[in-house]
Amino acid sequence: MKSHVHKINQNLVAGWLLIVGVLFVSYLGEVLKGERTLSYLIVFMAVTALPAFFCLYLYQRNPNMFRLRYYIIVGYFIMYLFSMMTGSTSMVFSYILPLLSLLVLYHQPKLILATGIASFIVNIIFIALKFYDGTMNLANSKDAEIQLALLALCFGGSYLATKLYDEITDENISYMKILDTKNSEIRKMTLQAITTIANTIDAKDDYTKGHSSRVSEYSAAVAAELGLSDEEVENIRSIALLHDIGKISVPDSVLNKPGKLTNEEYQLMKLHTTAGGKILKDIEMIPGIDIGAKYHHERYDGKGYPDGLVGEEIPFIARIIAIADAYDAMTSNRIYRKHLETEKVIQELENGVGTQFDPKAARALIRLLKEGRLQNINPDSSAKQDDAATTILSRVMKSNEEKVAGKILFDELTSAYNRNSGEKMMREILEEHSGCLMMFDLDHFRYINNTSGFIRGDIFLLETVKCIRELGNNSIISRFGGDAFVVLFQDIQTKEQAIEVAKHFFQIMDENRRGNRELSDLSVSVGIVYPGKIKESFSSLLLKVNKALYFAKQQGGNTYYIHNETLAAKKYNTTNVDMEHLISRIKHEKPDETSAFPHPETEQIYNMVQEITEKHHQVHLLMFTVTTEEGEHVSVEERDRVMKFLEHAITDSIRNSDATLRYSSTQQIVILNNLDEEGCHNLTEQIMTEFYKMYDRKEIIVHLDTADLSQSES
Repeated sequence: MKSHVHKINQNLVAGWLLIVGVLFVSYLGEVLKGERTLSYLIVFMAVTALPAFFCLYLYQRNPNMFRLRYYIIVGYFIMYLFSMMTGSTSMVFSYILPLLSLLVLYHQPKLILATGIASFIVNIIFIALKFYDGTMNLANSKDAEIQLALLALCFGGSYLATKLYDEITDENISYMKILDTKNSEIRKMTLQAITTIANTIDAKDDYTKGHSSRVSEYSAAVAAELGLSDEEVENIRSIALLHDIGKISVPDSVLNKPGKLTNEEYQLMKLHTTAGGKILKDIEMIPGIDIGAKYHHERYDGKGYPDGLVGEEIPFIARIIAIADAYDAMTSNRIYRKHLETEKVIQELENGVGTQFDPKAARALIRLLKEGRLQNINPDSSAKQDDAATTILSRVMKSNEEKVAGKILFDELTSAYNRNSGEKMMREILEEHSGCLMMFDLDHFRYINNTSGFIRGDIFLLETVKCIRELGNNSIISRFGGDAFVVLFQDIQTKEQAIEVAKHFFQIMDENRRGNRELSDLSVSVGIVYPGKIKESFSSLLLKVNKALYFAKQQGGNTYYIHNETLAAKKYNTTNVDMEHLISRIKHEKPDETSAFPHPETEQIYNMVQEITEKHHQVHLLMFTVTTEEGEHVSVEERDRVMKFLEHAITDSIRNSDATLRYSSTQQIVILNNLDEEGCHNLTEQIMTEFYKMYDRKEIIVHLDTADLSQSES
């Protein structure tokens, strides 16, 4: 932002150069017409243009030079004298200087008074000389009188104007000084607070103490090397101090983990960029303070995160901080390696030019390293931390982390995210990005636990997660239930990619089963929903992936099914003979007391339907029938157990206004009150999903028949 002095100097120089240009063109025209000689034009340019260009040179060296205005006034005066001495009339130039003084020097009455007196004296001398040589007398002195009157008017008016505004100007200057002092104090306090926060963040990680301060100074050094202004350099220094503020949301157990991070831990660590951006986005004291936090892990080739920005799409500030961050990582000791030597660091930086790093920023840092200028930077001296404030803030953060630790942790058995933390992460990611959601559900898991023991069930769970992790693809794995895992693949954007990943999963699982007898019965069903043209919420995607999983189960398990519009629009039709008979019975009026329904259940159903239709509500009838694959034999006890699972799934899914009852030993009826076609479809999907979670042996098949009785009522 330009200072007040800078603006005045800029206007004065520009105005002077404009006048010189106008006069040059005017005199050049006179030379071409023969009214003046070329030598006159050369002398004029030497007297007027050279002082102007000299002041321009001084302005370029120091735009805020306060004395520059006096040099300019002297130059104006030289031009004024030359014009007076050589011009055919001096009246035109008698008010050039006063008018310019009025416009740009109104707040310096002494200067205007001095130049006015000098101008008046010069004009008196010239008039006296003309009287002396006889070119002027009382008869033709009208021009001289007007000239002196104009001088008195212009300079007198300028002087009075400056005196009137002088007091206001002084008050404004005083006020601006107070404001600048307050702003300086506020900025100083802000920087102290920022430094305290930065030191507290660094204190969370035993191996990155001082990291933020060092990155701040390295960023400032690179910015200065790139020719940014002092104000821009200071802004980048402050912004870089908080580039890692998002690590407040990362547990110490992840930050200080000595070994390699798991995929889930790495995904959690990556979220510190978006978390930092959200924390800082509403702070206006330092423009763009959230940019460094959010984008410092973007790569120039587009392979970074969180948004995968490419090249110039990445904010310039973030590109500078990114290379400073990488440099500090390479030159700091880590638990898994020692710091790199300068030659190796330069080599790594050169290899990353145009791929990982912005070329301009990278070359600037390389220059600083090769010339040894970065070694003179002392980050510790520029970021003096307030130990008391840092200690207090550290305690607050530690206390908060202890409260949150139970919520943002991993499943104890599989090390996948638990449902709460996994769902939270997926929701946050899907707010800004798209991805493929898959649900992996172990087939006949209850049966395995009951017949082979829970230890074998645990082995199956661990093996499933292991196979998912081998897929890579930038995934987030969350255990959503006892035997179900929801996985968000951020890199999958098409149906073809989703199919390829699903097939790869089953290939991995088949290979592992062949090499381990304990895994011979492992079977997994996979539901898939890939990104569509319209962005959807996590809740919507979860519902769709549940439906896809249900259809995979219906196909016998150990396979995948992709949700699509055909699946979503699918409707069931009535083919069951029992259903047809039931409908034909309840379509007619209730018989008199001498007749009866075939069995009490039919009468109950009739009464319920009548009650709903009398209210002019829609009524749908669902009939679930349990059968077996051809050639399969199931005991009566097993059949009853299946029916209990089915009834339990229904009662857990239907609403209070709906009803269900056992129709036969293998059939369950559901009556839905005032629910449209889509609602009926969603509810049946939920019932079947719940059923297959409890019972998924392949020999059992559940058929579903539906009827809209509200359409058949007269």
